[in-house]
Amino acid sequence: AHFSKFIENDIDAEKLEEMYSEAHEKIREDPDHEPAEKKGITHTRNEEKITSSDGTEHVRFTKLTLEQRRAKVAAKIASAQAKLMEEDE
Repeated sequence: AHFSKFIENDIDAEKLEEMYSEAHEKIREDPDHEPAEKKGITHTRNEEKITSSDGTEHVRFTKLTLEQRRAKVAAKIASAQAKLMEEDE
């Protein structure tokens, strides 16, 4: 997927080398870094849903606590044991 954009723009190995060489020359001419302006976007989180001030929404998993992980494992073990008990009968 990454290299498909290069193929679309007709960039091969030689052009890629030229592109990087030009970038390095520009950096040598003016090595001072100019930070980009901040966009002022804020993010608010409500459990697993993250809403940005620009209107985009994302879903992220919340980290489980140790007790929650242990309870999850215990539930899986209990269901597996119940399934085995049903098969034996």
